[in-house]
Amino acid sequence: MNLKKYGKGALIAVNGLVIFFMVYVIAASAGYTVLVGDDFTHGVRVGAFHVPFFQYFAASLQYMKEIYLDWQGTYFAMFIQALLSPINNFGLPQLKAVMILNVLLFAGALFGVVWTAFDFILKKEKMPHIRLTVFTIILFTILDADIFTEIFFWYSGAVAYSIPFSFMLLAVMFFLLSNNDSYSKKKKRVFSVCAAFFLFCASGGSLAVTGTGCYIVLLLAFGFYLMSRKISVSNIVVTAAGIIGAIVNVIAPGNFSRHTQNSGGEGFMLLQSAKWTVKNVWAETERLTKETMFGVMLIAMLLMGIYLADRLRGSLKEYGIVSVLALAVGYVTALPVAVGYAGPLFPNRCYFILDVVMVIAFLNFAVFIGCCLNEWAGLRENRSACAVLFVVLFAVFLASPERSEDSPLLTVAKLMHNGTYRDYYEECTAIYDYLENCEEENVVLPMPDYIEGFECFYFDEDETAWVNVGLAEYYGKESVRRKEE
Repeated sequence: MNLKKYGKGALIAVNGLVIFFMVYVIAASAGYTVLVGDDFTHGVRVGAFHVPFFQYFAASLQYMKEIYLDWQGTYFAMFIQALLSPINNFGLPQLKAVMILNVLLFAGALFGVVWTAFDFILKKEKMPHIRLTVFTIILFTILDADIFTEIFFWYSGAVAYSIPFSFMLLAVMFFLLSNNDSYSKKKKRVFSVCAAFFLFCASGGSLAVTGTGCYIVLLLAFGFYLMSRKISVSNIVVTAAGIIGAIVNVIAPGNFSRHTQNSGGEGFMLLQSAKWTVKNVWAETERLTKETMFGVMLIAMLLMGIYLADRLRGSLKEYGIVSVLALAVGYVTALPVAVGYAGPLFPNRCYFILDVVMVIAFLNFAVFIGCCLNEWAGLRENRSACAVLFVVLFAVFLASPERSEDSPLLTVAKLMHNGTYRDYYEECTAIYDYLENCEEENVVLPMPDYIEGFECFYFDEDETAWVNVGLAEYYGKESVRRKEE
């Protein structure tokens, strides 16, 4: 008995250390984020610098309106793009704070979803060792996909994609809490209001986030209906909040003008966009399988499904329906990107959203398959079968296409530890200081060396390039250009 207790304690400690390492490495590295491209052009267009808060709040609302009318419908993303803008307020210290908090918000929101989801499986039991193990597997698989450059190391990527996506995760967390009968009706109403608020905000982010959030909440509402055979008014209200936000986002005049520019006036090309969507999702699934530890994590979650099978037996059919439908979430995420860009282009920041939802959907499906295998063959009680499965897990780990030295997490940790990020940050800071204080009107500067896997400061040799123009306008110069090599 004590051995079992100590084993659970050791598992909690190991998971805690691994989670801390992953979050610390990404958060600390994100603290070295530098100002890049859109960060300047957005701030210049906001036009308010170092003014009282309420005046700046009004300027942020005005900026949101302008972008909504002439560029894109991401009302929440563009509002916080302006509201949190470092160049309009407190500079690099504010940038550091925003980027570190962005990482912590994502990790915290994802943890909240995992913890609250397990309330429906474990009922009144806490079993933190199981919850932490699953969270560790999910977070590692997401970070191991190596698609977080524009999310955690770029301010504009954080506010347009990561923060709205974290709000979507918070909406899912509160939605799950609002359907948990362990809480009073009063608390459940509060949870529903919170879910509706966060989902409405998330719907004002990138359309990839918008579609994903609405689909997940709709799917969960359907799952709760299958379980109870009752229509929940609060679930309808939360779903409606997301859909209303999505409609507000989609019908923005700016979306149509931007799409016309991207597509060359060829219309929305829905059939071609659907083909691009399927191609992008399949290509990313193949990459995850062939280049990362994704396969190992699937086997690990299959074993978790075998372990949890008895707890899911009473609702296995409903759980299976939702799990199968959840596999379509990647296509829901990818389609707005294909339509919006009017082509096969799929930026790193969009891949992050795609990979997160695909990882969660497939790992969840592996749990379902584990439950089914247990029902079919009684694997949990068969020690020989369990031993074989653990051998398979170890064999898949040994055959994994990713070597330990290629791990994105270890790469980031190495670059942070050896001072590469710090040195780059100081080099860029020196450039900002020079632009701020030099008396030249036409500035020519060398560009810092590029760091693989980091969102680097850049500008062009052509002084009329949009990035150069934004820099020049912000620093009050006639022109800024890169020194020819």
